Amino acid sequence: MRILSAGLSLLITCTANAQSLQPFTGTWKVDPVKVQEKATLLNDSPAGAPETPPPSPTEHKYTLEKIWQTGEVLKISGGEAGTTAVYTIDPSGKEVSDPIPDAPGSVRIATTSWSEGKLVTKWKMERNGEEFMHGTDEHRITPEGALLLIRNIESPRHHAEVRLTLEKALQ
Repeated sequence: MRILSAGLSLLITCTANAQSLQPFTGTWKVDPVKVQEKATLLNDSPAGAPETPPPSPTEHKYTLEKIWQTGEVLKISGGEAGTTAVYTIDPSGKEVSDPIPDAPGSVRIATTSWSEGKLVTKWKMERNGEEFMHGTDEHRITPEGALLLIRNIESPRHHAEVRLTLEKALQ
């Protein structure tokens, strides 16, 4: 009886996770009026820290972001123009690794969990096995049905905060 109860509990949990991912799926467009970005250069960068990236353009360009569900995980492509990476969000907490095609030798390693109705992803970027950046992404659906992404980025040379509001794109 305990085995049946445990199996049923696991099935219900998996089904609940799969169903709660559904609102995130679709094609999303960044609302340029609601973009908030702030980057701060750190004055006390350690010796040998990677070079500071070039300054951000005065206006970022964003492509449509596509989010689809594959089993119990989400896959995300698009976002900032020129990015071709596909990222995995696995809300079970399992570590996932995604290569970055635009940066040979680079990989994004992440873990995701649910927290108060948000998908919280803690990630790090590694190049040839060395971490060069890390951060946190929070994805949540607003009461109005928009997708809100809040991203905090840390590197040895800078700190950045990005807040994007995405609306479902008409197909």
